[in-house]
Amino acid sequence: MSELIEADDLALLATGFEAAMAEAPAPGEADQALFDLGWAELLDAASSQGSATAFSALGKTNSAACLLDDVVAQALGTAVSPDTCVVFPSPHQATAPAQRRGDTVVIDGLVSARLERANTAALAVENGDGAVATAVDAALLHVTAAKGVDPGHAYRRLSVEIAADALTPLATSGTWEAAVAAAHSALAHQLLGGARWMLAEARQHAIDRVQFGRAVASFQAIRHKLAESLVLIEGAESVAQGCLHDPDPLLAALAKSLAGQAALTTATHAQQVLAGIGFTAEHQFHRWMKRTLVIDTLFGSASSLPIEIGNRLLSQDSAPRLIQL
Repeated sequence: MSELIEADDLALLATGFEAAMAEAPAPGEADQALFDLGWAELLDAASSQGSATAFSALGKTNSAACLLDDVVAQALGTAVSPDTCVVFPSPHQATAPAQRRGDTVVIDGLVSARLERANTAALAVENGDGAVATAVDAALLHVTAAKGVDPGHAYRRLSVEIAADALTPLATSGTWEAAVAAAHSALAHQLLGGARWMLAEARQHAIDRVQFGRAVASFQAIRHKLAESLVLIEGAESVAQGCLHDPDPLLAALAKSLAGQAALTTATHAQQVLAGIGFTAEHQFHRWMKRTLVIDTLFGSASSLPIEIGNRLLSQDSAPRLIQL
């Protein structure tokens, strides 16, 4: 698939997205600002490039904008708007968030802050023959307030049982597998955007901080940590970029897994390089580190995805060539 948007134009869009996210950090405000900039049109014209650009900006700015709803909805073939809301799988999972059990549907997953203003939410239900896209009244979805290491993130926990007849089938052109692949690709770029921010902060601190009469950036142990982070980021970036031209679900899962590992390792190294200031709320680093821990768990994590990928390869009894080198 050839690129639909030139690199220079994408760079301008990225600058606009980053500025809008920085000026409107709250989920609702950020979402509306991005739609005003043409987020929906970009996603429709070039979904892979558009999501990569926007989610890289999400990672760099640490914004709580709820763009993942739009990416998954677009992959499912449903309408996208600032009020679009999708139920996501539980942390570390990529399977459909709802299970059909007779006349009851058990929902265990996550929803974004968009649920507060949405009338309905898109919900994938596993009925034994695959996942079916449905719509559910938002009033039936009772969520738990954000808790844990990063209460500023946009996602809320959802666990509820509802009657099966409360769901309305959606006429969609996509599949849940395609939606998961789109989410994996987008989240990989968000993780890498955040990792690059953390690495830049650690590098600058190493240059500015003087110990024993010289910058700590000259110490071999510091240089090794920064170099290892960069190598992991660049390697994961090459796979994530491959997803822009190939929507293969296995490649997307690999990109998300590698990006998660790169971001987690970078967070660890950056905190060590930042030393004492990296363990305080005085420095902004803690916000990116906490968000990394949350985003890594969405649609499978760096710890769960390798197992899933391995099981898939074993079931296929082969390992396909994902990227032509």
